[in-house]
Amino acid sequence: MNKNFRVFLIRNLLAAGFAAILSFLIFNQLPEKYTSQAWPYLLIFFTLGNLGLFMLYQRAKEKKLSSFANFFMLATFLKLLVYLAIITVYLLYNRDEAVPFLLSFFIYYIIFTALEVNAVTKKSN
Repeated sequence: MNKNFRVFLIRNLLAAGFAAILSFLIFNQLPEKYTSQAWPYLLIFFTLGNLGLFMLYQRAKEKKLSSFANFFMLATFLKLLVYLAIITVYLLYNRDEAVPFLLSFFIYYIIFTALEVNAVTKKSN
C-alpha cells in the first residue's frame, strides 16, 4: 500500500466517521418522517466507492497524463450515472423518503467528492 493511498484511506475513514456521528446525532433529534433509513448504507457506499476509485486513479496516474485525464473524465461520468441510477431506483420504491434521502445523498456526495478531488489534484511526491 503506497503512502498516497494510506493518507487517502485515513482521511476517507475519518470523514466517514465524522459524517456517521453527525448523521446519527441529527437523525435521532428529528421526527421519523424527516429521516432516511438509508443513510448508513449511503455512507458505506460512498466510502467504499471513493476508495475503489482512488485506487483506480492511482493506477491511471502512473501512465501518460492524457490517458489519466481521459480516465478521470470517463470515471466521473460513469460515477454520476451510477449515482443517478441509485437515486432513481431508491425513490421509485421509497417516495415517502424522497427529501431526506436526497439531502443525505447530496451532503455525502459533497463531502466525498471534495475528498476525492483534493486527493487526485495533489502533486505526487
